[in-house]
Amino acid sequence: FSQKLYQNFHSYLVQWGRENLGCHDISPPWLSYYVDGCYQKLHSDVPHGPWAFVYSLTPNKKEFKGGETLILKESTLNYWQNFKRHQNNEYHSFVDVIPSMMNQLVLFDPRFPHGVTEVKGNRDPLKSRLVLHGWFVNPRPYVVGGLSVTQVQKSIENVFTELQQVLEQMDLLDGALSLRLKISTQGKIMDYKVLTNTLISLMHKSTDVLYLQKELKALFMKTQFKKTKQASQITIPLIFK
Repeated sequence: FSQKLYQNFHSYLVQWGRENLGCHDISPPWLSYYVDGCYQKLHSDVPHGPWAFVYSLTPNKKEFKGGETLILKESTLNYWQNFKRHQNNEYHSFVDVIPSMMNQLVLFDPRFPHGVTEVKGNRDPLKSRLVLHGWFVNPRPYVVGGLSVTQVQKSIENVFTELQQVLEQMDLLDGALSLRLKISTQGKIMDYKVLTNTLISLMHKSTDVLYLQKELKALFMKTQFKKTKQASQITIPLIFK
């Protein structure tokens, strides 16, 4: 790719991550092509970033078979919890199978075991499974509008102080939660939305995750921001390890 063409794509993807995930950047991406015999075994990518991405440049009219992204379903990872003796299960019951399509962005939780099915029938790189892949990284608040990042940080300090008290009453959580707040010129929250949620309880208590979401909303909704001449939109990523 020319430098300008790639830079435009890179900038667009980074901006998308800031607006939708609260991640400031992406890792240096890889360009990978899979020809006949290429595949990836199931694996996970825990330390790289809270979200993984695969952007496909694969032709929609394929001259090969395979090359799908595989992601184990949550029900598979908690198999016995969801086991039903009188229900048969087939391959697609255990994995999500995502074909590579031109101009398709796949975003997923990299803690889930994932891989790529074997490509068969083509050895031409120009007609192969072609993808750009990496991770969204550097999570931090992303602010658009009248408020500055410094003003936002000062306003939400009390949220995190009270949040610590909430977490002390719960078992360990792991994952990421991204919030979208819309703030009026009077400094009040007009809209509160969960953008992404990959939280799990390491003690398998789903009620803890629900309780945390409820408490977070209550804490943020009572937060007062500084009055400004322009409304603001804030994307806040919360990472639990």
